[in-house]
Amino acid sequence: DLANESAFALPTAVGQRLAWMVAAVAVLGAAGLAIPAARHLREAPSPVTFETRSDIATPPTNDPISFALSPDGRQIVFVASGGGPSRLWLRSLASAEAKPLPCTEGAMYPFWSPDNRSVGFFAESRLKRIDIDGTAALTLADTPASRGGTWNQDGVILFGRSTTAPLYRIPASGGDAVAVTKLHRQQSHRFPYFLPDGRHFLYYAQGSPETDG
Repeated sequence: DLANESAFALPTAVGQRLAWMVAAVAVLGAAGLAIPAARHLREAPSPVTFETRSDIATPPTNDPISFALSPDGRQIVFVASGGGPSRLWLRSLASAEAKPLPCTEGAMYPFWSPDNRSVGFFAESRLKRIDIDGTAALTLADTPASRGGTWNQDGVILFGRSTTAPLYRIPASGGDAVAVTKLHRQQSHRFPYFLPDGRHFLYYAQGSPETDG
């Protein structure tokens, strides 16, 4: 009868509404969990850092500050004599053996090319470069009293030419040296170092207490 039909229809309608409510809550719950999960997936993992320590026993040297680590951190060049004239030595950090680089007698203040294949240095009052595969050194410029150099990814070398001069720039392939700094009540600019962008650089200015640094 109608009474019985109504009695059966009401629970059915309520059950359907309850089912829809449960489903809606489940969907909202899943969406709520998905947001933090997506954020977690988008977060970059924390970088893993490693520290390497190495004691490098070199041949005898009178110039212990003349050394340079390659940009990739895998090789080092340094000045030592090793029973002969003072010159550049090359060593891989994965090896205990160092080998002298030819045509680098009298070298000082070495610095690397950004591709780890060549080294710039100063010898015989000249700025020079040499490929570490052992080819002959190439002379780039005269340097009466050299004071350090640096080499960027655009093939530009900055260098300190003397103890009474500003910094100069020169193409790594050779060419004319051009001054890039000016002395303002300072005696000299020296030991330039390119920053990672290859356009800015640090250097040391020697002069009065007000301009030194």
